[in-house]
Amino acid sequence: MALGEWEERWQQNKISFHQPEVHKMLKKNIDKVLNGRTGVRFFFPLCGKAVDMKWLADMGHSVVGVEISEKAIRQFFEENNMTYSEEPSGLYHTSYQL
Repeated sequence: MALGEWEERWQQNKISFHQPEVHKMLKKNIDKVLNGRTGVRFFFPLCGKAVDMKWLADMGHSVVGVEISEKAIRQFFEENNMTYSEEPSGLYHTSYQL
């Protein structure tokens, strides 16, 4: 899928790929993923508004999500009641911490 198509799907709210719950395979295998580590850094390309990001952050991990859809970004922060700022460069940022 081209980036333009991705953005269009968000604008039209055609996001059936979005899951409202943390991915079951991630939950099932989180101990294997972490392998005893704490403060792990996770990267989510084209993250949409994946709830997995907040779940991992709530566990104390560092999460970076990259998304081209401004709508998805704003929805993620708003649906999770997170404060955020928009940088002059167009980047969005939060200092969300436990």
